[in-house]
Amino acid sequence: MIQEILIQHVQPEKRDEYIQVFGDILKKAGYSGSHGIKFFTSMEDPSRVILMIEWDSVEAHNQHRGTPVHNAMREATSKYQTVKSDGGHYVMHVVK
Repeated sequence: MIQEILIQHVQPEKRDEYIQVFGDILKKAGYSGSHGIKFFTSMEDPSRVILMIEWDSVEAHNQHRGTPVHNAMREATSKYQTVKSDGGHYVMHVVK
Protein backbone atom coordinates (compact mmCIF):
# COMPACT_ATOMS: atom_id res chain seq x y z
CA MET A 1 0.00 0.00 0.00
CA ILE A 2 1.09 3.55 -0.70
CA GLN A 3 -0.26 6.90 0.43
CA GLU A 4 -1.06 9.76 -1.91
CA ILE A 5 -0.58 12.92 0.14
CA LEU A 6 -1.61 16.31 -1.21
CA ILE A 7 -1.08 19.67 0.44
CA GLN A 8 -3.76 22.04 -0.73
CA HIS A 9 -4.68 25.66 -0.14
CA VAL A 10 -8.30 26.71 -0.38
CA GLN A 11 -10.42 29.74 0.36
CA PRO A 12 -10.71 29.59 4.18
CA GLU A 13 -14.39 30.52 4.20
CA LYS A 14 -15.13 27.63 1.81
CA ARG A 15 -12.83 25.02 3.39
CA ASP A 16 -15.60 22.91 4.95
CA GLU A 17 -17.65 23.03 1.76
CA TYR A 18 -14.56 22.00 -0.22
CA ILE A 19 -13.97 18.97 2.00
CA GLN A 20 -17.61 17.92 1.74
CA VAL A 21 -17.73 18.33 -2.06
CA PHE A 22 -14.35 16.66 -2.65
CA GLY A 23 -15.12 13.81 -0.23
CA ASP A 24 -18.49 13.14 -1.85
CA ILE A 25 -16.93 13.09 -5.31
CA LEU A 26 -14.19 10.68 -4.21
CA LYS A 27 -16.69 8.32 -2.53
CA LYS A 28 -19.02 8.31 -5.54
CA ALA A 29 -16.13 7.79 -7.98
CA GLY A 30 -15.38 4.45 -6.34
CA TYR A 31 -11.84 4.40 -7.70
CA SER A 32 -10.64 0.80 -7.78
CA GLY A 33 -7.44 0.37 -5.80
CA SER A 34 -8.23 3.14 -3.28
CA HIS A 35 -8.97 2.20 0.31
CA GLY A 36 -9.32 5.26 2.44
CA ILE A 37 -9.77 8.99 2.22
CA LYS A 38 -8.69 11.34 4.98
CA PHE A 39 -8.69 15.11 5.12
CA PHE A 40 -6.64 17.07 7.65
CA THR A 41 -7.27 20.76 8.33
CA SER A 42 -4.64 23.05 9.79
CA MET A 43 -5.36 24.71 13.10
CA GLU A 44 -2.80 27.42 12.41
CA ASP A 45 -3.68 28.14 8.78
CA PRO A 46 -7.40 27.83 7.91
CA SER A 47 -6.60 27.79 4.19
CA ARG A 48 -4.41 24.67 4.41
CA VAL A 49 -5.84 21.19 3.83
CA ILE A 50 -4.00 17.88 3.54
CA LEU A 51 -5.63 15.02 1.67
CA MET A 52 -4.42 11.45 2.14
CA ILE A 53 -5.67 8.53 0.06
CA GLU A 54 -4.44 4.96 0.48
CA TRP A 55 -3.85 3.12 -2.80
CA ASP A 56 -2.78 -0.43 -3.71
CA SER A 57 0.04 1.05 -5.78
CA VAL A 58 1.07 4.12 -7.77
CA GLU A 59 -0.22 2.31 -10.85
CA ALA A 60 -3.63 1.83 -9.20
CA HIS A 61 -3.82 5.59 -8.72
CA ASN A 62 -2.43 6.54 -12.12
CA GLN A 63 -4.95 4.37 -14.02
CA HIS A 64 -7.65 6.89 -13.12
CA ARG A 65 -5.83 10.02 -14.25
CA GLY A 66 -7.28 11.59 -17.38
CA THR A 67 -10.53 9.61 -17.22
CA PRO A 68 -13.82 11.50 -17.53
CA VAL A 69 -14.59 10.91 -13.82
CA HIS A 70 -11.15 12.16 -12.76
CA ASN A 71 -11.33 15.20 -15.04
CA ALA A 72 -14.79 16.12 -13.69
CA MET A 73 -13.45 15.83 -10.13
CA ARG A 74 -10.54 18.13 -10.92
CA GLU A 75 -12.85 20.68 -12.52
CA ALA A 76 -15.30 20.66 -9.60
CA THR A 77 -12.62 21.06 -6.92
CA SER A 78 -10.24 23.46 -8.63
CA LYS A 79 -12.55 26.43 -8.08
CA TYR A 80 -11.90 26.18 -4.33
CA GLN A 81 -8.12 26.02 -4.55
CA THR A 82 -6.05 29.19 -4.30
CA VAL A 83 -2.77 27.58 -5.44
CA LYS A 84 -1.87 24.36 -7.23
CA SER A 85 -1.74 21.27 -5.00
CA ASP A 86 1.63 19.90 -3.96
CA GLY A 87 2.09 16.25 -3.18
CA GLY A 88 3.10 12.80 -4.22
CA HIS A 89 3.11 9.12 -3.34
CA TYR A 90 4.62 7.92 -0.08
CA VAL A 91 5.40 4.66 1.69
CA MET A 92 4.41 4.65 5.35
CA HIS A 93 6.94 3.52 7.95
CA VAL A 94 5.48 2.82 11.36
CA VAL A 95 7.68 3.35 14.39
CA LYS A 96 7.17 0.61 16.96
